[in-house]
Amino acid sequence: MMRRCGRMSRSGTWSTPCAQIILPGSRRIFYNGDDTYVQPGGGMEGRQADAVYRGNLTRLLEKVHAERGLDMAQYRPRYVERRLAARLHALNLHTYRQYATYLDEHPEEYAKLLDTLTINVTQFFRDPTVFAMFRKDILPELLKEKAARHQRMIRVWSAGCATGQEPYSLAMSFLSAMEPQGSDFLLTILATDLDRNALAVARRAEYDLTLIDQIPKVDQQKYLDVYSDHFRIKPAVSRLCKFDYLNLFEDKPIHVVDVIFCRNVFIYFNREEQERVLGMFWSALARGGYLVLGRSERIGPQVEHDYELISGRERIYRKPLKLL
Repeated sequence: MMRRCGRMSRSGTWSTPCAQIILPGSRRIFYNGDDTYVQPGGGMEGRQADAVYRGNLTRLLEKVHAERGLDMAQYRPRYVERRLAARLHALNLHTYRQYATYLDEHPEEYAKLLDTLTINVTQFFRDPTVFAMFRKDILPELLKEKAARHQRMIRVWSAGCATGQEPYSLAMSFLSAMEPQGSDFLLTILATDLDRNALAVARRAEYDLTLIDQIPKVDQQKYLDVYSDHFRIKPAVSRLCKFDYLNLFEDKPIHVVDVIFCRNVFIYFNREEQERVLGMFWSALARGGYLVLGRSERIGPQVEHDYELISGRERIYRKPLKLL
């Protein structure tokens, strides 16, 4: 007996391009054209089908890596399969082999695949309580210590900056905190992402007017130029942010920064890759530097072993001033 599998959308179409074959003995084979696989314990036929499916998937991932430098092995396998299924469904394709051919014939599809994998869900001052604590507690302490050591340079890294809302929020926060102490600090915010389209949006520093309420009123008045249907980040803010392409797994890491914001990025990574990135951040942070992660992300014990916990709720950590 054969049954469609996946979830049905409101339009009545299936969200995953596969069929479910129920065999005697309640064994289920999920068939995806010539990409087939089964649930564990499916016997010899199931293992053979699973090998075909996994082999075609592996070849597709290797192709994407070779052609565009995107190593999808860094993402959780189930996440990759769900996102690939979304692209196959959109193109009315049924197998990974068909999709590989489509990529050869339509190179512009790589950009759409990248957009699908890196969902740019962002906003200004996302998770307001995180920024409230950062502005109220973290920044005054950081600036005080910098002044005591006669250090003028402050470097911040926004890793996975998407369309720029986070780094601009950080720039506004720093400017507000530095006002009482004068303009004696030299601030640079390094904002990186692997979505070039998102980076282009970020560099323009222009956003739809519907987003303006995400920004506190006092910051709107000081740091925005508002027009009839959009607003622009003022040059005094935007010039502090340097946007650049960076693949956390392949490009040279950034070094000697005082603060790293990397929020809602680790959800794409498996545990091994999370630990690898955390190691990179450890090397990048100056002693006494701060690491801010996403509130909803599940991170292994390494971060709490290596860093001082500032706030478990807001996921703010600090690299010790004195290392053992």
